[in-house]
Amino acid sequence: MAQKSGRRWVWASVLVLLLLAGMLAVVSKMNKKMPVRVAVASEGNIKAYVEERARTSLPHIYHVTMPLQGRVLPITVEEGDKVTTGEIVVRLEDVDWQDSTRQMQDILVAVDNWIQASEAQVKANRIRQDFTKWEWEKNEILLKASSISERQGRDSKREYLDSTVKIEESQAMYHMSKAFQSMIELMPAYVKRNLDRTLVKSPVSGTVLKRHVWNEKVMTPGEPLLDIGNLAEMEVTADILSEEAVHIQPGDKVEIFGESVGGSPIQGSVRLVEPEAFTKMSSLGVEEQRVAVKIAIAEQALDALNQSDKTMGLHYRVRVRIITDEKSGVVVVPRTALFRGMEGNWQIYRVVTDKVQLTHVDIGLLNDYQAEILSGVKVGETVIVAPESSVSDGTRVEAIE
Repeated sequence: MAQKSGRRWVWASVLVLLLLAGMLAVVSKMNKKMPVRVAVASEGNIKAYVEERARTSLPHIYHVTMPLQGRVLPITVEEGDKVTTGEIVVRLEDVDWQDSTRQMQDILVAVDNWIQASEAQVKANRIRQDFTKWEWEKNEILLKASSISERQGRDSKREYLDSTVKIEESQAMYHMSKAFQSMIELMPAYVKRNLDRTLVKSPVSGTVLKRHVWNEKVMTPGEPLLDIGNLAEMEVTADILSEEAVHIQPGDKVEIFGESVGGSPIQGSVRLVEPEAFTKMSSLGVEEQRVAVKIAIAEQALDALNQSDKTMGLHYRVRVRIITDEKSGVVVVPRTALFRGMEGNWQIYRVVTDKVQLTHVDIGLLNDYQAEILSGVKVGETVIVAPESSVSDGTRVEAIE
């Protein structure tokens, strides 16, 4: 009996110990706090922006082309050379046009001599007409007096009519020579214009961006020779998704940054949102509708960049942050504290006396890093940043760095 009583006491003790261990585990679990990263809602400034890759560009690139059919002499200017307005940048072989200039002078002299001869012919024919007219009128009187035969009268009249025809012919020849002279007198201007075109001049002061021709070559009109642009007019072009471009307006502030710019962003502003979108294939092979947005770089920023050790050229890659809206003195929390609820509304986890409270919030401006809270969270309240799926309403938590 005593042995059985001892065994009962042992089992009872074990059972009590197990119950105590279970109770301690439950209490420990209830008192255990989940570590979470937190942030404090603060009053501050927030900006809504569109961020995108971009490239440097120029509003105007002047394409110097072949002005006429001919042979281009070797071009001496190179990419990067500075040129001024009116500076000769390309020379064409001009031997034929030089010869044409001298030949045109000889032709003009010959035409002038032809006109003088035609004018003298008109004068001679007019004198002959006057004589034949006098002779015909005299014979008419003699014919009436029967002093000459009728045949002599008809012959004198025929000669008078022939002289009249000769005057008409000589006058026609004279007018034709004058018309030919007027036409020929246009040729020296045409030859001179083409001779001047053999010296191709820069249309603008700027930098040679590209040289299309190196060696001597026969070319046709319109073929490209040089591209020239003024790098002082440099701007930035960003291809923005059309659904984001609708929020962008001319005059919006822009921050331009990236390796090409350096450590500190430079300032700019939206100059133009092009009215027509275009289709562009993304890196994932998806067709996207994008809009080209032209961004003017602040003059002082561009001057400072040119004076630094950075050399900004055409079509360099940069990044832009276009500020579409901004507010100051608003409640701001980290963007990663927000998440969508089951109904699609914005929610946040607040920490109140070490416990989580699920809170519905209304938001204003939103960007990749911050969110403006219109209601649901006040300044100074603590919120959980990037909450894990194990966090729920009522969970006990402790803040970690």
